[in-house]
Amino acid sequence: MRMSINLASRPFRNVALFYFIFTMAVLVVVGLSFYNWLNYVHYVDNSRDIREEILQKEAALRRQGHAFSYYERAIEPGKVEELRSYADFINRIISRRKFSWTELFNHFESIIPPRIMMVSITPTVEEGRIKINLRLIGDGYQNILDFIENLEQSPVFFSVYPNTEGEKEHQGIKRIDFKLQLDYFPKIKVSE
Repeated sequence: MRMSINLASRPFRNVALFYFIFTMAVLVVVGLSFYNWLNYVHYVDNSRDIREEILQKEAALRRQGHAFSYYERAIEPGKVEELRSYADFINRIISRRKFSWTELFNHFESIIPPRIMMVSITPTVEEGRIKINLRLIGDGYQNILDFIENLEQSPVFFSVYPNTEGEKEHQGIKRIDFKLQLDYFPKIKVSE
């Protein structure tokens, strides 16, 4: 049997656990405060940079506004419509130059069934969209439906609508002559 004798005038209390927990809590509070202070400094610097950028952009906008009003006054009112039509004409030429026949035929080549023949392709650029009218000849309705389904599943062709369809004799064989209208959106958008 063991006896414990305490000869101290006050009883001994082990407070090491209390001091450890208190020290850890103080360190956590100091660490979080330091982290918050760093974030505050970072956000203050960012807001200063953003304010400077806003001031620069507002100054640039004012300069452009002055330049715009200068050019607006410099152009004679009667010539504005003439310049607008000239700009539209140039934009249409640029749109036609951006249109890639090779890319279009590559898309068609990857989706056209073997028994469908293209007779004509007529692209037109309207309001920044490329509309294509196709005239095709096929052996049967199933080939035509397969081609239309392939067009609808393609990521570059949209709004596929059949226009007309009828039977026609081609090279001594009765075939189906049909026309389609569709929208074509190549990777590079064409602007009107």
